[in-house]
Amino acid sequence: MDQISTERSDVPDGDHDGSADPTPTDGDSDRIPTDEVFALLSNGRRRHVLRFLSENGGEIKLRELATTIAAEENGVDPVEVTYTQRKRLYTSLYQSHLPRMERSGVIEYDRNTGLITLAPAADDFEAYLEVVGENEFTWSEFYLGLTGLFAAVTLAYATGTPPFTALGPAVVMAAMTFLLLVSAVAHVRYTRGRRL
Repeated sequence: MDQISTERSDVPDGDHDGSADPTPTDGDSDRIPTDEVFALLSNGRRRHVLRFLSENGGEIKLRELATTIAAEENGVDPVEVTYTQRKRLYTSLYQSHLPRMERSGVIEYDRNTGLITLAPAADDFEAYLEVVGENEFTWSEFYLGLTGLFAAVTLAYATGTPPFTALGPAVVMAAMTFLLLVSAVAHVRYTRGRRL
């Protein structure tokens, strides 16, 4: 197994955004300030870290994470990632991104085992970073599908396709309005439960 050096070096994709290190707020030390949430999410590699942690039960080894992100950034399968590509990602994560995320309280990182764990404060990010499983869909995809359904119903009614003509326009419109209302209420409840 090849060893990856963690000596200090210039990190080309490091976090040099000029923002100060985050400090806990007096009011609620378990919550990450909204500005810090946006600062953390402004970097693609940190978004990848949160996504991969969420997809792997809240924990992942640094080596595996570096390989996975390197594969995605280079458009190859993880087994095709070269040593140089993996080392570049490993160094960037180890020296820049993971320490920043750990200081913010969004992850816990064990340097001895290389295990990265999603911290409870990471829940603050769900309102801004929608993590969707392989067999799930986003709200935008849901509304796109709902729009397609409404268009199909409207077309069926306009062309006289049974049983829509027998129902009458008021019944069809009431059913569509009710479906939209139920969807909107579900979305509002989901969003409020994850609001920062």
